[in-house]
Amino acid sequence: MMMFKTWGYITMAQALNFTSDFKLGHYMKIPPRQMFFCQVVATVIAGTVQLGVQSWMFTNIPDMCSSDQPSGFSCPGTTVFGTASIIWGVIGPARQFSHGQMFYPLVFFFLIGFVAPLVQWAVQKRFKLNILKYLNFPVIFTGTGNLPPATPLNYIPWILIGFIFNYVIRRRNFAWWSKYNYVLSAGLDSGFAIGTLFIFFVLQYPRNGTIGESSILSWWGNNAAFNTADVAGLPLLTPPEGKTFGPATW
Repeated sequence: MMMFKTWGYITMAQALNFTSDFKLGHYMKIPPRQMFFCQVVATVIAGTVQLGVQSWMFTNIPDMCSSDQPSGFSCPGTTVFGTASIIWGVIGPARQFSHGQMFYPLVFFFLIGFVAPLVQWAVQKRFKLNILKYLNFPVIFTGTGNLPPATPLNYIPWILIGFIFNYVIRRRNFAWWSKYNYVLSAGLDSGFAIGTLFIFFVLQYPRNGTIGESSILSWWGNNAAFNTADVAGLPLLTPPEGKTFGPATW
């Protein structure tokens, strides 16, 4: 079951990413054959390099994927994926989502996801509320799929950038938006990767990360994120003494 879950999810996720890239290439008017060739070459290179880097990291970085790893290599995404594999494979969905089980109410979200767009369409058609056309329930529901391991620190910039470029600029200068918005999206992704490499090799790698430690790097934007409950691992609720969340035995 764990292998089935892994293969099934990875196949679906990579297919969605593959389609998303093709969609971006279509908007940028890149010929499909060239786009497909670039995808295949990039997949071969990225897959090979990723395996090599992963092998090197687990061999040379101490306490890799532990919660108190000094350099922050705590592997949140891998941890979530591993936990999900245990939930779906070892425990199994029947012990969690069957009638009478702890998470049985979550099953009704399938019904909510099906009904919500229909209700929106009916209300908009009946009352002519134009604001409802800006609601996209599939995007809203699937947008939270990265929680966990993502935190509000990740979602807030997404919301701000999306609001500025897809609402403010789109309304005020549609010609600029239609010509440069998708190029800007690719530029932001590339800039993030290049900026990460630059910061690492210029500020963190030399002198064991002590460059600018008490000057240029010591400001609110760098420090605020480390003073949160997420970083400290503090739960919102704690069970009473001798109690646990969920059933005592499965």
